Amino acid sequence: MNKQEFLSNLKWASIRWSNVSLDKDTVSSLYDDYKGFSYNSLAKALRLLYENGSTYLELPKLYKITKDLHNDELITRPQLDQPKNINGLKEYLKENNFTNIKDAIKHNRSKK
Repeated sequence: MNKQEFLSNLKWASIRWSNVSLDKDTVSSLYDDYKGFSYNSLAKALRLLYENGSTYLELPKLYKITKDLHNDELITRPQLDQPKNINGLKEYLKENNFTNIKDAIKHNRSKK
């Protein structure tokens, strides 16, 4: 997630919880904690906390939920089909008419 996406989530949160600070030092420090996560995982975590009636934003709880949601996203990403035989990547690409690994990934993404 880039810093603008992170700031967008924080602005959403600051409207809903009065304890969210948008000063430069706070944003920079928090961004370092969350930059490895996706925009969607943070947005979902914030929505979950808000919808479940949190009266103030607990950062440790937000971090844990964001991390869990992000890990779930990684697990559910589409994966390449298994090779038709066990002769390795070159054979798999050749048998499936892919010119390179990027072709295979692109093809499998478009199937979903």
